[in-house]
Amino acid sequence: MAWTDPQVTLRFAFLGQVGRHYDFLIEEYQRWIIMTLKDPSGAVLERREGFSGALPVTTHWSGFTQEGFYTLEVSTEPFEFPRNLVFRFVDQGPDAHGDLLTTAYPWLPSEQPLMGQGEHPGERDVFSFSTVAGHVYSMDCDFAHQGWWLSFFDPVLSYAVSEVIGANFTELQASTAFKAPAERFLAMVRANNSLVAPSPSAYQCRLKDEGAEDHGERMETATALAEGTTSVAGRLDFRTDFDVFALSVQPGHHYRATCEPSATPPDCRVLAAAPGEDFDGFDDIVLAFKPAGTSHYVGVQGDRVLRARWTSAPYTLRFEDLGLDDHGDTRQTATPLTGPSQTVTVHISDFIDADYLSFQAVANGRYRLSGDWRDTSTGEQLFSTLYDAQGRSIRAPGQHVGSRWVKEFTLPTAGTYYFAMTAYLRENLVDHTVLFEVLDP
Repeated sequence: MAWTDPQVTLRFAFLGQVGRHYDFLIEEYQRWIIMTLKDPSGAVLERREGFSGALPVTTHWSGFTQEGFYTLEVSTEPFEFPRNLVFRFVDQGPDAHGDLLTTAYPWLPSEQPLMGQGEHPGERDVFSFSTVAGHVYSMDCDFAHQGWWLSFFDPVLSYAVSEVIGANFTELQASTAFKAPAERFLAMVRANNSLVAPSPSAYQCRLKDEGAEDHGERMETATALAEGTTSVAGRLDFRTDFDVFALSVQPGHHYRATCEPSATPPDCRVLAAAPGEDFDGFDDIVLAFKPAGTSHYVGVQGDRVLRARWTSAPYTLRFEDLGLDDHGDTRQTATPLTGPSQTVTVHISDFIDADYLSFQAVANGRYRLSGDWRDTSTGEQLFSTLYDAQGRSIRAPGQHVGSRWVKEFTLPTAGTYYFAMTAYLRENLVDHTVLFEVLDP
């Protein structure tokens, strides 16, 4: 039909029946389209919009709760020249479960499977179920063919949650989970695409209430752990789950948190944060931190890899108190070296630990820093980076001399200088004895 005025909304009416499936296919029209479906009383059932560039554009409707005349309103953006809207309206036959969000089929979480089928490519089955806020819900499905898709859907915010798309996988078994924020949620299943058309493709799914989440995901709902706690058990209940623990600590101590995952994916990751700050980490199962106060937060999350099948992942989170930091970790808190010959013990507790030593230099003064050579797997030794008072690094090459590593250097300008002692090899997370010497001119 000719569409001569973009300000005119096209209206179509059809006799809709309960339990049947209708398709509206736009065969020719290269513009932005807005479609509004209304029930016999005039109430809006669904509103969809999009660009009809990939033709044909197919819209599926089923799940009508009453027989009567339904209205479809089609509108578009402004255009200068008349356009033809070429479309087909097809009765696709019976549909056991509808795809309208407003009339979703009720589903009660249980161990009993729900049977369904994808009647033809692109159609979906939408289910509504009551939830308990804070509980985790899982959906586990078996499909007859590839081309499946499943997701939970928030009807209030109108977005998909924990979506899994079968096009990325070869498996015919799929599962996903989420934590319910409200009292009602939707589940969506699609079991058919062009790979298996036109024959119906069967599926069966189970919806389960897995109970309350084991640990909170915010600082306000964190699980409190007493000082001296060495381990705590947890479980990643869904792919984006984040468990937070409030750990009582000693200020100035170094701590290490290690997450031991279960034998099956996903792996876990450790993050940490001071109160009121953002969580941070190194995408690893282990993380060290040095709290400034008496409490610190540790978080655990999964690797967040999207898999066809989600299963809850138990883990054990272990804590180690590595002791009080022996030297300051900034230039402002550096331990002063007085010379002319001074031995200092430096304990590097973890990779984040940096021990700063300071000394006063005279113009054109000569100095030496040395320590015992350690036999390590890579030959790497304790790092000792030299900085001036402005934080600029100064070249001071080291040498392997006999059983020691040695750095000798001349400083042309008088002032305060600093050594930052660090280690990047686990074998070097030990005590190191270093000798600082003021040499003759």
